Amino acid sequence: MDDLVKSSAQRAQTISPAKARIVAKAIDLFYEKGFERTTVRDIAAATGILSGSLFHHFKNKQEILFTAMAMTTRDMGVRAEKAVEGITEPVAQLKALILCELYSIHREDGQAAYVLVDEWRSLDEVSREKVLALRDGSYEKCWDAALEGCDARGLLSSQPKVARQLIRGALAWTRNWYRPDGDMSLDMLADEVCGSFLHKARE
Repeated sequence: MDDLVKSSAQRAQTISPAKARIVAKAIDLFYEKGFERTTVRDIAAATGILSGSLFHHFKNKQEILFTAMAMTTRDMGVRAEKAVEGITEPVAQLKALILCELYSIHREDGQAAYVLVDEWRSLDEVSREKVLALRDGSYEKCWDAALEGCDARGLLSSQPKVARQLIRGALAWTRNWYRPDGDMSLDMLADEVCGSFLHKARE
């Protein structure tokens, strides 16, 4: 991993309270209107500052999007590490990570996870590399360990890397049909998803 890319992504995680407010409002707007349709004026108005004042904190709208994605990725990595902390059994690790990702998607501030997925193509190529470097440094390591552990025990129905992409897509799609007030809890949904990608150990 390029050290310059990694350090740049890590710096985006540590911001002032003023920048944090701007990013929070921007995430709401990106979620509601999309990145392209959201203007700097919109973000400034939602934050309660003049448009010109916003540029004291960020160079442009692209930097705001990058910061939002870097912070979201960092937070998801921290939650993933906590989710599997002390768990040694790979199936239990996998379910914990699935549940962790579902919570990121469906919790009250889940707009950040939506923006991370929906606006990925709006992020410039250099910024994508930085966010990917941050993601691969923590979040995906947890997933790799769980999936490879399941595969080593003959439990995984797909190759680990393929399974990860399929699980990612399946979890992201739940936002289109899952209802928190329905008959299925997130814990129950995590069980269903986990079971869909595992089979009984081979003899």
